[in-house]
Amino acid sequence: MKFYIKEIQLTNSKTWEISGFSDGEISSIEAYYNELREYKHPEQKFNIPFTQQKNSFKAVISISEIASFSQPDQEVAWKFKVNGDYPYTHLITDGPIINKPFRPNNSLYEYHFEFPEGVLTLISKPIELTASLNNYSLNENTISGKIQINPSLPDDIFSAQLHLKRRPTPSFYLFHEQQQTFDLGVFKDNETDFSIRISELTSDFLVDDTNILDAIIEISPTSTQKGVPTFLSIDSDVKTSIPREIEIGSPVLAALRSYVTGSNRLSFYFKKNIHRHVKLSQLQENKKEIILQFKSENNFSESQIVVKRQDKKASTFEYNVEQVWPLKKGLTKHTVRINKKEFLFGPINKADATWDFFIRSKNTPDLPILVPNEIDLSSSDFFPISDNKFRACLSRNDKNNLSCDTIVAPKIKEDITKIAVMGTCFSRNAFNSSPFFNPDYKAFFECSFTQFHSSIISVMTEPASGFDLGKYKDILPSERITVEEDLKKEFFTNLKNSNSDYFLIDLYPDVIRPVIWLNDKTAITLSYIIEQSQLLNDISYERILDHINNEVFFNEWKAYADKFITNLTEIIPANKVILNLGGFTTSYYDENGKIVTYQNKMAIEKNNYFWDRLNNYFLAKLPEAQVIDFSKKTYIGDFNYPFGHSFSHFESTYYKDFLKELIYITKS
Repeated sequence: MKFYIKEIQLTNSKTWEISGFSDGEISSIEAYYNELREYKHPEQKFNIPFTQQKNSFKAVISISEIASFSQPDQEVAWKFKVNGDYPYTHLITDGPIINKPFRPNNSLYEYHFEFPEGVLTLISKPIELTASLNNYSLNENTISGKIQINPSLPDDIFSAQLHLKRRPTPSFYLFHEQQQTFDLGVFKDNETDFSIRISELTSDFLVDDTNILDAIIEISPTSTQKGVPTFLSIDSDVKTSIPREIEIGSPVLAALRSYVTGSNRLSFYFKKNIHRHVKLSQLQENKKEIILQFKSENNFSESQIVVKRQDKKASTFEYNVEQVWPLKKGLTKHTVRINKKEFLFGPINKADATWDFFIRSKNTPDLPILVPNEIDLSSSDFFPISDNKFRACLSRNDKNNLSCDTIVAPKIKEDITKIAVMGTCFSRNAFNSSPFFNPDYKAFFECSFTQFHSSIISVMTEPASGFDLGKYKDILPSERITVEEDLKKEFFTNLKNSNSDYFLIDLYPDVIRPVIWLNDKTAITLSYIIEQSQLLNDISYERILDHINNEVFFNEWKAYADKFITNLTEIIPANKVILNLGGFTTSYYDENGKIVTYQNKMAIEKNNYFWDRLNNYFLAKLPEAQVIDFSKKTYIGDFNYPFGHSFSHFESTYYKDFLKELIYITKS
């Protein structure tokens, strides 16, 4: 059956009335689109009211409904399906239909109809807004200025918010994590003033030593919270007034510097100012203990000595694991004595780790401990710790602060090992006997159980029912098993029954794939298999947890990771868990053997950054776990990869070295 559109009329600037004829009965008309942001989302859709008389019909499209379901910062192409059966029957036209672009007075969006291949398509497109800073000041108390908006907007109808958003790393200028929002009120004469008290800036921005905050303006009608964001550009007349720096004292201990980016935008460096506040006055070391002393002239209040492990996070690091000792007050000095038998004892260690020392006091950030030149560390040597499983040595780090390095030296033994795998091709393809991978892996390992492409959140929820996967011919039988296992939620039962010696996991599904919450008790992984199938659009769900805001994902994920680790270690001993740190490649060998960089390099690096964060949290909660870390290697992708090259598929050497590392870990 076909359903033809003959006329489109704009009525009262609130709706479009669409007239046409059909050669069959209409039971429903739905407007729909698939958002493409990070991944293909399930359809956004809603019903369109219509009337039908014999072969003629009329449908009414509400502009407000289109606006409420559209993406606020992206162009959206709406199509219209009739009766809902897949493959869809669309509203179509057999010739051009005259319609003019339309923008409502209280809207930031322009609408017009197009007809690609004859299919009726309504385009919702945000207008191009620019926000420019034409007055600016930064002092010890406030950040202030005046913002001009173009094109012209009616007075008192549109309001603005100023977002300060922290980049994960300086090079990730398209991606952000923590943010803070300031309401700026309504626009008059296309301008708005702002004044932000320095004391209102959140210390949540102080994640790394230096943090970049981008200034972004979001403009929206006062009647809705959905707005159009734009970076804050700098008028040429005020450029020279932008570079300013202030110091923020106790308890924050930071410096804030505004600057103009290479793209002529306003950004800030928000830097920790915690160095050189605490200086070590004496260090003694013998076979039994480490003694640290500090002069009592320092203001120590309820203080402790803390040593924190550096965990890699893209080009920098973060702290997740620590050990604490009380700092004891004397008449003229404060002292801590660290027993070497207790130093870094237990499962918190790992090979080739760096630990930094801090003083923790009430109402101040943790302060690194400066080692002055008169304290000699040249005689420090590695000493045994953690029942001789590791060795440690005191040192200065690159900022001349007190640190410690650790190493490990395992032994090798031979036998066949049963290993269970939860993850993706980063881990599972090492157990593939084709020549590209490891033809001889069965001489060392039996792969006893696999959970493929399941997120930790999905595994920890209740079973999903009501799915008939057999009707989806766009899912291969081999891939159907992956989806079925994700729906069943039998992971822990299968793991227990496998009697595995070791458990290998990578967090790829949690790093990059969304989670679909079917209801408040059941979630499933939106794997690449579902994304490429009609199943994606047929799923009835309550919400999607995705990676558009990784901070939101991370905060929800942590609770499920905690439960997962608790259940896991009831089956597999903690020191028999192996975390493959993974990581995506930004380049590959093409068909001619030439090294080519993927076009979406920044997005790949952003995903690697988030992967580091998940790995670090997992290891902080399960410090006994073994680790496979190839972050210092230079493996890249390969056009000739047996299952197709991508940024998650590596050259052959990776899988062969991966097997060697597994042998090294499991045979020690």
